[in-house]
Amino acid sequence: MRINLGRFGTGLAALAVAAIWGGRVSAETIELTSVGSSGTINGALFQQASPQPTGTGVIDSFVRIQNKGIEQGYNTSARPVQFDEKTDPNFTRPLLLSDVPVVNINGTNYRQFLLDVNETKNDTGRFLSLDQLQIFQANTGNLNNYPNLGNKIYDLDAGGDHSILLDYSLNSGSGSGDMFAYIPDSLFDPNFSNVYLYSQFGSNPNARADAGFEEWATLQGESTPPVNEVPAPATLVFAAVGCGLGLIGRAVRKLAGKRTEATAQA
Repeated sequence: MRINLGRFGTGLAALAVAAIWGGRVSAETIELTSVGSSGTINGALFQQASPQPTGTGVIDSFVRIQNKGIEQGYNTSARPVQFDEKTDPNFTRPLLLSDVPVVNINGTNYRQFLLDVNETKNDTGRFLSLDQLQIFQANTGNLNNYPNLGNKIYDLDAGGDHSILLDYSLNSGSGSGDMFAYIPDSLFDPNFSNVYLYSQFGSNPNARADAGFEEWATLQGESTPPVNEVPAPATLVFAAVGCGLGLIGRAVRKLAGKRTEATAQA
């Protein structure tokens, strides 16, 4: 895949996470209900996502899930689907490990996944709970017998009943993204080509699914994901631009002065 805005968005996300992660501890429930909120569960990092650039060539959806109340599903090419997955093969499909971006946060490499939720923005409908998140690896993309989806490498509920509370009202709507999940790259086995992501939403009676589909996607980058460099903070960028303009202005003034001097002597 070609390099595009996705890589830039990945780097910005890594910068934001690195800036706020110090001192975070695991909790039974992470509340991502304020801008920039974050937390950790079983070594994975979860962060409320600011709106992302969207569209073809930027985000790459691999599973869409929709149901009222509790909903669940995973990515696969198999049909019929097992749970509440949407059947359009453009949006529920196999996912290659090589297509999952790698980001470096505080010296550790993570695989990055983007979650976009679609609920209502009123006081009772804006919340949604993510109650299960499991990631598997296999060498085929057509498995359809959960939980037999190959080798399980990550489980949100390992060691306890964990969940993540999301607030749909924080972002602008469908396609803007609501959460980044960063799974340690060290958990993934490069000998298995395919990744399966199973998730379940709405077990919390106060945070049910009640509107559109939930969607997992990746930000697009290169076919072999690089470790994305964290871009320079905006203040440094502006300072560099200012210095550059200042040097140009100085050179122009110096040249003008020489021309004036030459004219006077003539």
